[in-house]
Amino acid sequence: MKKILIVLLACILLTGCSINRRGLSINIIRTSYGTYSIPSTWEKNEGHSSSVKYFFTNKNDRNQSLPNNISVEQGSNHYSKKQHVMFRQAIMRQLLMQAKAYKADVKGSGGTTDNGYTYYTFIMEGKTNTTVQHYIIGDYKYVLIHETIFKGDGKDTHNAAKHILNSFRWR
Repeated sequence: MKKILIVLLACILLTGCSINRRGLSINIIRTSYGTYSIPSTWEKNEGHSSSVKYFFTNKNDRNQSLPNNISVEQGSNHYSKKQHVMFRQAIMRQLLMQAKAYKADVKGSGGTTDNGYTYYTFIMEGKTNTTVQHYIIGDYKYVLIHETIFKGDGKDTHNAAKHILNSFRWR
């Protein structure tokens, strides 16, 4: 028991991670627009991130030329939270136009995050990769959690993105 506590304390003090309710080691990300967490097996890719858009890759994939990845950013739009269906329709139209050029399929779904925010998920499957876009709806704004899957089934990437989605809180 002492060893477990020492490891947990070292994790918190040295790496900035913590343990969530499910016992998962996580890193807390604080931005100007909100806070979220990501499993500690994922790291911020400094080479591709900016002050407004963060990219994350699995630590095991850091040396790959095209690793599966997740980006997180905030955007603004012309829709209030109450107009979320109109926002969803606008995004779906845009994605269908993009998919046509790549001969890709687009699927959509939605729901409510663990923190009570409306979200929409769009999956675009192409020949060389799959992209999954999760939009958390705010008042005239959104957060986009964008998965890009280059290899494998993307389960780990999808689970990490869903973790971000469900842990996100607006500031």
